[in-house]
Amino acid sequence: MKQLQVGQLLVTRVPNEPGPEQASLTEAMAEVGRRSMAAIYGDDDLVDSGATWATALAETPYRRRTALVASTVTDPDRVLGWVSATLPLTDNRQLAELELGLDPEADISTVGRTLWSVLRPELVADGRKSVQPWSAHAPAAAGTPRLLPATGAGELPADDLATLLTDLGFVLEQVDRYSVLDVDTVAHRATALTEAAAQAAGSAYRTITWAGVTPPELRERLAVLRSRMSVDAPMADLDGELEVWDADRVLHTDERVAAVGRHQVVTAAEHVPSGALVAYTLLTQRLDLPSVAFQDDTLVHGGHRGHRLGMLVKASNLAALERLAPQVARIHTWNADENAHMLAINVELGFRTAGFEGGWQLRL
Repeated sequence: MKQLQVGQLLVTRVPNEPGPEQASLTEAMAEVGRRSMAAIYGDDDLVDSGATWATALAETPYRRRTALVASTVTDPDRVLGWVSATLPLTDNRQLAELELGLDPEADISTVGRTLWSVLRPELVADGRKSVQPWSAHAPAAAGTPRLLPATGAGELPADDLATLLTDLGFVLEQVDRYSVLDVDTVAHRATALTEAAAQAAGSAYRTITWAGVTPPELRERLAVLRSRMSVDAPMADLDGELEVWDADRVLHTDERVAAVGRHQVVTAAEHVPSGALVAYTLLTQRLDLPSVAFQDDTLVHGGHRGHRLGMLVKASNLAALERLAPQVARIHTWNADENAHMLAINVELGFRTAGFEGGWQLRL
C-alpha cells in the first residue's frame, strides 16, 4: 500500500528510501510534530526534524520502521497526522513501538482512528502481539478529569489523545514524569555533587567519560549494561524481553546516534577490583538545535546499588558537559513515576517537572 483512501482521508506510506517524496513527507511529519508539541509544551525542543526522520526510517540489522501519514482527499499535501512503528528484528519480535503525531487543529479522533485502521492489520500480519505507544501531555489543569495507570503511580489528564487511545482499546500501563533542567542552574553544583557522590562510593569505583563513539576497549563491558537496561528499568506491565547486546551493537548504535544528528556524552562507573562497568548514563545533544540535549539511559547494576553511583555518573556527566557540549542550555528527561530513587536524584540536580508521558499497551 502506497496510498489508500479511508473515508475523507488519504493514508500515504512514507518511503524508507531517500528521495523527493520521502523528503516532502518527513518535513510534513516534522511540521505536525511542531504544531503538536507547541500546543502541549509550548516549544519544539522535542520535535525531530525532517532530516532526522528520513535517516531514522532506514532499516538496520536490529529494527525496521514504517510510517504512515494522513491528509484530506481535498488537500492531500496538508498532513494532519502520522504514526510510526518501530519493529525490533533480533529480539522482542512480538513488539511494535509506536509514535504518534496529530495536528491539534485536526479532528484527532478521526485522524488517529484512520491511521490505526490501516496500521493494525499490517502489525498483525507481521506477527506483532503487543503494541506500545507513548503519549505526551501537559500537566492537568484544575478540574480536568484524570487517568490513573495500572501501576497507580502518577496520572494523566483525560485529554483528546488519552481518550483516543482508550477508545481504541489501549491500556494505560505507566506514567513517566517529563522534566527539564536549565543547565545554568546546576553548573555551580555539579562538581560538588560529583565529589560528594564519589566520597560515598569510595575507592572501589571510578568514572570514565567519553563523547561520541564508545572506545573499543569499553564496548563489550558497556553492552552488558545496555542489555540490562532493557529489563531493569521500571516497565510496569509493558511486555518486553532482554535485549541482546554485544560490542557490534554498541558501535552500530553509536554510529546511528551520529547519523541522525546527535552528539552523545557518556559517563560510566567502573568497579575497580573487577574492571566491570557497573553504572552508566548518557546525554545526547541535538546538533541541529545545539542548546537542547536529552538525558537518556541511566542504569546502576543491581549488584552495585546503594553506593550513590546513580548520582555519581549523572553529576559527573553534567560536569563534563561544559567541556564536551558547551552549547547545551536545556536537558530533557523522562522517568517512571514509580522510580522514586531516580526522580529524587533528578530533583537534587535541579530538574523541574514540565509534563507527563503515558506508556500504553494493546495486546493484539
